[in-house]
Amino acid sequence: MRLNLSTVHVGMTLLSPVSSLEAGIHLTNEHLRLLRFLKIEDIDVAPVEQTIFTSKEEQRLCDQVLQYEKHYNQWEERIAPNPYEGLEFIHQLFRKEVPLTAVVHFFTHQPLRKNHVIYHSVYRALVARALSKYRGDEHQLQFDYGIASYFADASYAKIRKWSHMRYFTKMERELLYQHPLVSASMLPSTQTLRGRVYQLITEHHERLDGSGFPKRLTERELNPASPLFIVADRFCQLTAPRTFRKPLSPEEAYFYMWQNKAYDGEALSLLATLLGFYGVGRPVLLSSGVRGTIHAYTNRVEQPIVLDDTGEKEYDLSRLTEMSIVAFQ
Repeated sequence: MRLNLSTVHVGMTLLSPVSSLEAGIHLTNEHLRLLRFLKIEDIDVAPVEQTIFTSKEEQRLCDQVLQYEKHYNQWEERIAPNPYEGLEFIHQLFRKEVPLTAVVHFFTHQPLRKNHVIYHSVYRALVARALSKYRGDEHQLQFDYGIASYFADASYAKIRKWSHMRYFTKMERELLYQHPLVSASMLPSTQTLRGRVYQLITEHHERLDGSGFPKRLTERELNPASPLFIVADRFCQLTAPRTFRKPLSPEEAYFYMWQNKAYDGEALSLLATLLGFYGVGRPVLLSSGVRGTIHAYTNRVEQPIVLDDTGEKEYDLSRLTEMSIVAFQ
């Protein structure tokens, strides 16, 4: 379909070559910035691909989870984390491109597991990598997200018996709040793990408004790469089952974070785009109580044009800033 550039979103596939961009590429923010700079008006694109894993791909990912579990069990036995094992694990995990929809479907349909820390680490790595790729980040940063996810919860190996509990003593809770720093301190002193990986690990539970832990850093104090990693971590937490609560749906988790000023807006928009939340024709509920369907895109994925259920009135949310979508029907 041919769309005005203002309605094109990250993740769409370019069908016809434009300037230096070849047909078949998945558009990133960097590509869109280039097209706007060149004042391109219309391009031919296909929507973001929505798919799930084949049984063979599921088995491959399950095998990789088991491989991570072997490493984690070694840490539980007080064997120091090996950075080269981590590098090789992430290399194998990222060897094949997989759509974010397939990753989310796989991990949100897993049964409840006591070793959820292991699944969470792999889930978070794949989500962060997908967001980073479509943002247009360099390959090294995408890889750093994977390495940070691999090591970020290593300290849970020291307190594994607590990881499925709901209630903690004051001392236990304090240790849990400090686990990003403990995980970072477990890393060997090596140039292989760059300063950025260390910061991603220590900051993955911080929040942009300073309400996170362990240091209550604000957006200005965070490493520039951390906000995306924080979104990936929290999204994976909310959508995976735990012993003490039911998981949120991907849409519920997205809206929970979108309505909270503690999370990065660009990363959340990327997440919504790649998961196809704002597809044309989708029924929605507006903050004003109006029910309708998404009728057309605007230049902001989360602010489309909504046609009410009577078919008589349109709401351009990019102009009606006091109104927003609060739920998908």
